[in-house]
Amino acid sequence: YQVVESMRLGMEPKRAAEDAVLRIGRKYPDFVGAVFAVNRDGVHGGACYGWTFQYSVRSPNMQDVEVFTVLPLS
Repeated sequence: YQVVESMRLGMEPKRAAEDAVLRIGRKYPDFVGAVFAVNRDGVHGGACYGWTFQYSVRSPNMQDVEVFTVLPLS
């Protein structure tokens, strides 16, 4: 919910994902997880906490899948 609300208020997906995992990490310091976000324009981003996370994207304009590696914020 937090990621969607942040994007609704104007945050880009990557920043919204980072904000969400940092909020969780402040409340639950042992948290290990990740968030991936994409907006209606296809802009995407991810953030993770406690581990390295990978996600993949493919759109109709792409010939192949692209894999993104996200380093942990903490």
